[in-house]
Amino acid sequence: MTRYTGHQGEDWGSFVDVKTNAPRVLQQQLRRRKKTSKDPVLFSSVTDAYQPLERRYELTRNCIELLTRHEFPITILTKSDLVLRDADLLGKSTKNEVGMTIISLNEKVRRVFEAGAPPSNRRLKALAELNSQGLCTYAFVGPIIPLLSTPDLEDLIRQLGDCGVAYVLFDRLNVKYGNRPIIKKALENQFPSQAKAILEALRPGSPYYENVRTKIIDLSVQYGVEADIIF
Repeated sequence: MTRYTGHQGEDWGSFVDVKTNAPRVLQQQLRRRKKTSKDPVLFSSVTDAYQPLERRYELTRNCIELLTRHEFPITILTKSDLVLRDADLLGKSTKNEVGMTIISLNEKVRRVFEAGAPPSNRRLKALAELNSQGLCTYAFVGPIIPLLSTPDLEDLIRQLGDCGVAYVLFDRLNVKYGNRPIIKKALENQFPSQAKAILEALRPGSPYYENVRTKIIDLSVQYGVEADIIF
């Protein structure tokens, strides 16, 4: 994303651009929209709609208010329990759903790969609370990091089942040119004894994720969780 935002030379995650005009632009687009069908709107697939600055700016809440007024279904995907603040708006439609991304119950793994995000136990509590308020909830377990995410995978699936989520999406760690150096550095600095084996599991042709797939299927059946494996 740094290629498109004028932040060359700055590390991803070290800056936040606040799109203060987002509600105004959305309102203009909604006025022009004449389609009778209401396609779901996703918050968010690139950056989290509930970053800490959302408490101050309330851009996500304002956009949700506009979409609710125009009767658009809303899907949230976040790592923050700040979404609980907007449960009053999201609960106005049975078509809305809220999902939480969780990569691991291990706090060291969370701190290394999700620095600044709330602990996973707070996200699980948020899912349970949203579900108790009648909202449709789901979870995104990903990226599943070899050897780091899998030890607590059974406990995580069990707890997601206890939260009452409608379904769980599972995805692998996709290593690409842009993120490989960062991932490799984090593994070598924080998990030196496992780094080589993790990188080996990530190579093309490795059977690692096929074994994980089998484990997910078995555990999902065991704990009554609807699994959607997307790798």
